[in-house]
Amino acid sequence: MAAGVKLPLQDSTPDSEVILSLQGVSKRYGAVQAVRDVSLECRAGEIHAVVGENGSGKSTLLGIASGFVDPDRGTVTIGGQPLRTDSPAKALRLGLGMAYQDNAQVLGLAVKENLYLAAAPEKRPPVLKMKKWAIEILARFELHNVFADMPVGYLALEDRQRLEVTKALLSDPKVLLLDEPTTALGPEGVEWLHQTIQKCARQGMGIVYVSHRLPEVLSVADRVTVLRDGVSQGTYEARGMTESELIELMIGRSFDSAFPPRGILSDENTSVVLNVTGLQGEFFGPVTLKLRRGEILGIAGVEGNGQGDFFQTLTGIIPPKRGLVRVDGRHVDLTSPVGALRAGIMLLAGDRKREALFLVLGVKSNASIQVLHRLSRLGWVRRGLERRMVAQMVERLKIRTPSLEQPVQFLSGGNQQKVSLSRIHLRKHVKVILADEPTQGVDVRSRFDIYEALRSKANEGTAIIIKSSDPIELSGFCDRVMVMSRGQIINELAGDDLSERRIIEAIVGGVNLSYDMSLPMPTMSIEEQAIGNAGEDSE
Repeated sequence: MAAGVKLPLQDSTPDSEVILSLQGVSKRYGAVQAVRDVSLECRAGEIHAVVGENGSGKSTLLGIASGFVDPDRGTVTIGGQPLRTDSPAKALRLGLGMAYQDNAQVLGLAVKENLYLAAAPEKRPPVLKMKKWAIEILARFELHNVFADMPVGYLALEDRQRLEVTKALLSDPKVLLLDEPTTALGPEGVEWLHQTIQKCARQGMGIVYVSHRLPEVLSVADRVTVLRDGVSQGTYEARGMTESELIELMIGRSFDSAFPPRGILSDENTSVVLNVTGLQGEFFGPVTLKLRRGEILGIAGVEGNGQGDFFQTLTGIIPPKRGLVRVDGRHVDLTSPVGALRAGIMLLAGDRKREALFLVLGVKSNASIQVLHRLSRLGWVRRGLERRMVAQMVERLKIRTPSLEQPVQFLSGGNQQKVSLSRIHLRKHVKVILADEPTQGVDVRSRFDIYEALRSKANEGTAIIIKSSDPIELSGFCDRVMVMSRGQIINELAGDDLSERRIIEAIVGGVNLSYDMSLPMPTMSIEEQAIGNAGEDSE
């Protein structure tokens, strides 16, 4: 057990009825021991979180509890009745409901038909009254953007996730299993989910909440069970527990040692690689900053205060209104992404599934797609060289994949992000990396693998800017943090001032600040525009 972590509970809320009980369950898949002798109890009226890294056994545990997976050993009891076979239908009859991470929905059918199929036969209305019944359900669960006649395939991912939770609650289960329920939810969706399950808990329902988003877990859970490598690390009261304590239990080492050591920077020995002067866009500016070679700069602030637009402008996705950007002293043409790439600026996109990866292509194709010219001869890709280069990068970044041809859509979020990161490592002459929420939707072990990979690039001389909503990440990983509010940099933290508490104080203190977008801005002279950065990327 990590030093400083609280001892696990022996028995919590003993007067409450145990709704779901797993005792000594184990499951092996070939040579992999998915879970080993794990016990868990969820009581009536309790929100019981289960946390762990990818591969720690969370999904297997839920599969066993829901009847989809037959354990090698151990027992499952739902509402005091044993679940003797691997039968989801039997688990449903005993009072278990489950909202799946991948959404168990028929996309070609309407919302009302999906709700009808999810309801128990005795709770289904006559077919002719299906629409009215569905409208009442959608109103009861406050799904205002979802309409009864709308095909589910037309819904936004967030609305589909809310519908998945609603389906699971139609049978009024005794215990509800939630598998990564907030992956597709924004802040409003998370608030809706938490209010919904807290209301259910007050009515006596037991909730098993599986998530890798630790702040959300600690804000909503009553107790937390931690898994590591398929073995339980104990059950703890969520109240008073910190995120760093949870991480220590999950990774098996102290939280402070999980971040790679910072580089040694000095004004005398480290040159400025990125110089931004009075940069302004539609929703941010003016922004002026300097970034030194090998430095990692964090951008903090409440979401929607211009950070995203600042990143998109720096990468040429959105042309700037005015201002100057130089890399190694040369002007960067930001009228298109090509200019940013030629200058050595690369983006690690926040929405990797829609903005960074080709989900149906394999790991090898996704990693090498931007450097195929280096792997080709006379227009033909040298497959052997491509395979060797990508295999080395897979090993270096600790990408967990059964093969280089595995479609990235079947990888975990952390491994998908590492595939995106591999492009930056394979591409030459990268001088500035813009990392947009680099560990969002990523398990703990992959998170620290990504930190190590980015710090490695910084140690090679690459400058990095990280946009993150996680103050722990910013304080533990960055050399310097700037706080942005309403489109402007309002504070800078470094050295002893760089801490989670100071970042939060700066963010909260800047919420009510305002600024004048009409301030005079520096513009490029005709001579500067003519000089430009005409150099091509020499890759």
